[in-house]
Amino acid sequence: MSVVTSIRPSERLRAAALPVWQRIIEHPYIRELKAGTLPLETFRGYVQQDWLYLQEFMRTVAVIASRCPDAQQVKFLLTWAEPLVNMEYHFHRKHAAQLGLDFDHITWEMNEANWAYTRHMLAAAHTGSTAEALAALLPCPCVYSYVGQKLIEGAPSPEPMYADWIEFYAPGHVDDAGTVPPALRARDRRIEAMQELYDQTAATADAATLARCERNYLISSRYEWWFWDTAYRRATWPV
Repeated sequence: MSVVTSIRPSERLRAAALPVWQRIIEHPYIRELKAGTLPLETFRGYVQQDWLYLQEFMRTVAVIASRCPDAQQVKFLLTWAEPLVNMEYHFHRKHAAQLGLDFDHITWEMNEANWAYTRHMLAAAHTGSTAEALAALLPCPCVYSYVGQKLIEGAPSPEPMYADWIEFYAPGHVDDAGTVPPALRARDRRIEAMQELYDQTAATADAATLARCERNYLISSRYEWWFWDTAYRRATWPV
């Protein structure tokens, strides 16, 4: 007797976007980060943009929560977003002084990729179903986990700050004591829980909604590539 196994909706999204994720791993920004040859000023510009992005990511989660019909899902989303409010334990805060950045006094603006990406997420949150909004949101944590998992393999980056960035995002990374730090374990679980929430909301969605979910997920994955590409080129608005 054959055994029928179902594929989770979130796994279907990941499979559709995997070719884009592989292009991200091949990008010179990611390769040079691993090699330790990425210019520090390039990395600094990326961190500046990522800080602004994370503020909009947090707002997107809050918008989805405000429109979500299920009370338990609202509670989960607000709890999920809470660590992003001040980001006391985030990589960016830890290395702010080394990078010469003051996150309490922002003096820089979004570049074109950042603006387009965050508007895409917010539009999905305001106008789409919960499943469609989550599909636009999920690539960010999932792509970073994927990149961290790939880059943690082999020798660490010879640049200590880049090695720390990789360790921060690598899922299930063990410390010198051979254990997964509690903060990273909690982060990994939060990503899994967000994917599980998408699976719940997508389980009852019709084919047209699922098609829009896949479109949103792919667009956000492409924006992830563009985000690193503009950082690598230190691109600003062309006009």
